[in-house]
Amino acid sequence: MKKILVLVAVLVVAWMGYNFMKTGKLTLLPGGGASPEEAQIQSLESELHAVESQIDSAGRAAGMTGMDTTADVGALTARKEALEKQIAELKAKAGK
Repeated sequence: MKKILVLVAVLVVAWMGYNFMKTGKLTLLPGGGASPEEAQIQSLESELHAVESQIDSAGRAAGMTGMDTTADVGALTARKEALEKQIAELKAKAGK
């Protein structure tokens, strides 16, 4: 009986660790309590990280090839600023 309880406890801790790695929150059930605003903020933050990655890639490409990527980076920077503004507005609306 002790072995079963220990096994269940280990599995619960492992599951919570997995959820923490995926969501950043220590919960037993992932994503169940996220409000629509929080889900939208997470989506915008994910998109923001993608845009930042593209800006970094454009900088590396310009350094390696000598190509002018000013227009590309300018458009990405404008998109980044718009995303940051949307995230700030949603966080203010959600009371964060």
